[in-house]
Amino acid sequence: LMTKPFCNAVRHGLAITAYGAVNPCCASLDFTHISNIDNIVDYVRNDADLKTKQLIEDTDEWLYECLGCKDKQDKGLVSRKDKYLKWFPLNDNEWSLNNPNAILHMDISFGNTCSQQCIMCNSNFSSKWLAADVNLYDDLLKAGSLIDDKSDDRKYARHFNKMTLKNWSLSYEQLDQIASLVTSDTRKIEIKGGEPLYDKRFSYFVGKCLEQNPKVQIATNTNGMHFNKKTIDMLNKIEKLNIDISFDGTGKVFEWIRSDNWDKAVKNFENCLENLNHPVNLNYTTMMYNVDHFETFYNWAADMSDKYQQGIPMALTQVVNSPRHIGPAFASKDKLKAGIGQLERIKSDPRNIDANKNNTFEPRAEILIAFLQKCYDETHSDRDLERHAEVHKWFTNVRGWDIHANM
Repeated sequence: LMTKPFCNAVRHGLAITAYGAVNPCCASLDFTHISNIDNIVDYVRNDADLKTKQLIEDTDEWLYECLGCKDKQDKGLVSRKDKYLKWFPLNDNEWSLNNPNAILHMDISFGNTCSQQCIMCNSNFSSKWLAADVNLYDDLLKAGSLIDDKSDDRKYARHFNKMTLKNWSLSYEQLDQIASLVTSDTRKIEIKGGEPLYDKRFSYFVGKCLEQNPKVQIATNTNGMHFNKKTIDMLNKIEKLNIDISFDGTGKVFEWIRSDNWDKAVKNFENCLENLNHPVNLNYTTMMYNVDHFETFYNWAADMSDKYQQGIPMALTQVVNSPRHIGPAFASKDKLKAGIGQLERIKSDPRNIDANKNNTFEPRAEILIAFLQKCYDETHSDRDLERHAEVHKWFTNVRGWDIHANM
């Protein structure tokens, strides 16, 4: 019997990243790049290297590209593999072998076009980071520290040996190829970014997919800044839609992390709650900058829930792993202790904002509490503390202000 949990993503998933990598899911390291593929359909069904990796996935051996899920499981966090097991519990190894061409799940980014410059992101995923990353690349090159992925540039989590340092996007022909893989077996299509609602290809691609399977669930992860009438009207035409909105704090915390105006964010969010016919979820990604902000954010979301008389479920298990030196472990002991206390107070959802009663809020809060306790117990080397200070200084230069001076 296999001791490693079965993952059907390697056989039945397709993910296109914002910089053109073609993978089975959004959590894996890169399998290949779309520039190496003549036709996406042919690659998914016939590529020899992909077939070899699928056979390895059927054993107890972990694929190198999938070790990120193993690391999350070892840390007690929710991995992408865990999510697949929950989403597709009946699609086991036997089903997989009997349905070799079925694509159960897609995770598609049209490109890196984005309207925000999030602190935990880079120009692989956001065009707003391009100028800053190009400048950093030039500075590291001049300093002689740009050698490989193990050199000093890695503290900034900029993969300069992989990045094209230019904007990239899928062509309409490629979107047609991807949509042609949708069948009645396809359960869910996630559309990410960049910023999907900032891209006119969203409506085109969704339309093509629904032609193939009108009942497929469409899901999107948005920064929440583009809920205008045109966008909302378009989203209201989709029958099965799940929307995750990424807010990682309120006020100055939001503005530091997301490089956008908080008042404008609130206005867009309220427009969404008032006019969108679909429920929304809030995603909160934890890092050193917001590790003591859970209760403030929860109460803001609860106020919105009360005002618009609808549940607003929150997801609390995403944590920043890259750049590593702004992860939760680099917050002060006082901030970590405060954050753990806040999670203990809100973990039972005291204001009842998760009206869907999907029973995920409390267990996810408990997972995050356990993880933050490990962060609290962690010690850092002098080199790590030095790198942490350098990374924060660089972000301060990019932003033009310092979050620590506003707290």
